[in-house]
Amino acid sequence: MSQRAPIAPNFTVEDRRSACPGLFRMAKALDGAICRVKLTFGEFSAEQARQVAEAAEKFGNGVIEITNRANLQIRGVRAETEAPLIAALLDAGLGPLTDRGDDVRNVMVSPVAGVDHALVDVRPLALRLLTALQLNACYQTLSPKFSVLVDGGETVAMVEHPHDIWVSPIDPENKASQFAFGIAGVPPTERGDRPALGRVSGDEVFAVVTSIIDLFLDWSRCNPAASRMRHFLAEIGEADFLQQLERRLGHSVGHNPSAPWLRRQPRAHGHLGVLIESASTFLIGAMPPLGRLDPDVLVALAALAQEQGNGHLRLTPWQSILLPGVAKAGAQSVLARLEALGLHSDPERPLATMISCSGSAGCGSALAATQADGFKLATLLGPTSASPQIHVSGCMKSCASPGTRPITLVATAPGHYDIFLQATNGPSRFGKLLAANVTIEEAADLIGKNFGAS
Repeated sequence: MSQRAPIAPNFTVEDRRSACPGLFRMAKALDGAICRVKLTFGEFSAEQARQVAEAAEKFGNGVIEITNRANLQIRGVRAETEAPLIAALLDAGLGPLTDRGDDVRNVMVSPVAGVDHALVDVRPLALRLLTALQLNACYQTLSPKFSVLVDGGETVAMVEHPHDIWVSPIDPENKASQFAFGIAGVPPTERGDRPALGRVSGDEVFAVVTSIIDLFLDWSRCNPAASRMRHFLAEIGEADFLQQLERRLGHSVGHNPSAPWLRRQPRAHGHLGVLIESASTFLIGAMPPLGRLDPDVLVALAALAQEQGNGHLRLTPWQSILLPGVAKAGAQSVLARLEALGLHSDPERPLATMISCSGSAGCGSALAATQADGFKLATLLGPTSASPQIHVSGCMKSCASPGTRPITLVATAPGHYDIFLQATNGPSRFGKLLAANVTIEEAADLIGKNFGAS
């Protein structure tokens, strides 16, 4: 990446509409402020991991969360420790390229981009876009939630998250593949999904993405209340948008509704367990319970990465961790050591896939202690090959998951939840209501009856 400009440790940013936590803007919560540490494509070194662990213990309450954009959050930051925490993270090389660039570091790739045996490696493109977002003064005004997905067609990929802009190769096995693209949504994977808006050559993808951003910024100047591409699309419609984009590019984008393209379905739970990285190395993936780490575990993971891997850790949008560069001979040993640290790699165990927000222990909006309830639910369910991913949410805002999950528990009161099953047509944003205002014990029983859990 380009050389990072010097940033003063006491640099502050103004409050912004739709703002998320960041390095310089720490969101207030019941347990203290939240500092979000954005990582380039979810990767950081073992030394940086140790520095994050030390910072979380010294300046926060020791709780470290993995986010659904493969970033880290340090919780419980006190007002008097905000400035030294920022300084420590900048010293660790975890800051943006420019002081105003932190908010817009929202370019997502697959955690196995470039090593998934596909010919298309999208990392150079993604890095070019990430750099442009941070260095362009106009792009720095985008909402902190504005995001771009640069998909490479990998078998391990999170393609359910809605993004403001997404791109994906038509034929991932072909280096000369065209790319499909869309806005305010996800790549289509099934018939009936909203199709791609168009397709362009690989050489044109950067220009297409930046042109889309430029069009949005031009429009948003007269619509300052709008912050996302979905607002733009709702206002002008697809036909108008494509016409404006083609006029800016100077050529057609190959929109062909009669020949819809579908992205291949990613492999279920592909981020867990042993993944082939190369002829001689593996990636080893496991999930910390409910996406949370304590400093001691992160330090142990850093040591394991240096001892058995390539000295780096990689986070995933499933809120899990990958250790890259592990030799074949050590793969099973590393997997066992991850399990010994309390991480889970077997998708038949609920805590290997369950996600949760901070709950009432950390958030004023939450109606229940979701972290404690999530652990209780996992114990009640026990190992099962039938129960799909469960999302435990403290309120209707669903901060832990931007999309629906197979099973969602939404808190209604302490220890009580509505249970939803994923459904294409709702009626709720979470899907179809299975039961209302049930206890965790009742929820476990209902999930067991509906999905054959033991």
